[in-house]
Amino acid sequence: MSKEMSVILLGLWVIVVPYLGVPSSWRVILLVISGVAIAVLGLLLRGEAIVRGTHRRGTHAFVENIPDSAAHSTVQPQTHTTTQ
Repeated sequence: MSKEMSVILLGLWVIVVPYLGVPSSWRVILLVISGVAIAVLGLLLRGEAIVRGTHRRGTHAFVENIPDSAAHSTVQPQTHTTTQ
């Protein structure tokens, strides 16, 4: 099971536990253990996100939208000169 799915299931578990009818001392223990598990999984997911973010990607966010063939063409723009 993935870490993301574990966080979702633990979140649902935390929602359901108060309605299961368990004694309050057990409920507190279950919720504390669930909270610690969510925190640990969150830290692991954050660490993975940081590692993924440190790698440089080959694409750039601010590149103009021009066709690839036009970007490599050697055609020079025409300049208009006016004579008087």
